[in-house]
Amino acid sequence: MKILKKAIIITIILFIVLILNIYFLDRALRPIILAYCDAEARGIALETINETIRTEFKNKISYDDIITVKTDKDGNIVMIQANSVELNRIGSEISLAVQDRIRNIDGRKGSIPLGVIFKNDLLANYGPKIPFKMKPVGSVNTNYRSEFQSAGINQTRHIIYLDIKASVQVIVPFARNNVSVITSVPISESIIVGKVPETYANLDFLKDINK
Repeated sequence: MKILKKAIIITIILFIVLILNIYFLDRALRPIILAYCDAEARGIALETINETIRTEFKNKISYDDIITVKTDKDGNIVMIQANSVELNRIGSEISLAVQDRIRNIDGRKGSIPLGVIFKNDLLANYGPKIPFKMKPVGSVNTNYRSEFQSAGINQTRHIIYLDIKASVQVIVPFARNNVSVITSVPISESIIVGKVPETYANLDFLKDINK
């Protein structure tokens, strides 16, 4: 009986030690795994945004469809007017397309060596590999921005940027984290000949970064 009782006590102690080791190992590995996944998720989101616009919207957005430049009888520019309905439609389509692509990304698999928990460059690449999975799931918001650049004598380049913010949720076993990715993509531009007026119509949501 004494041997059995001693064996039971040893088993309980070993079990407690194992649980504690798993707990401290999880505490040590979780921030490292999340940091790795966050960096991976940012790369995935940026790649997805750029690929979506390149393949689905390239050469489909015309400056003349979203911006109207009005002149007087002498050819002087009196108004630059944005087609807010068309801009909102384009922004909505891009948001949905990017969001669908992010949601359809297959779960990414990865692994990190156990040695990373020691935070030592010499040991970081050693030890058994610890696998993990991540599944980016996020929403996308868009805003427009307008920029004017000098393009020569009496000429101005007008560029319309789409600022895209993707909120990606990184999910790993027993943990998750939210990552925000912001990028600006020029969607249309034109050379305006003549002096650009100080006021614009329907450009409230197009912030001129030069002001």
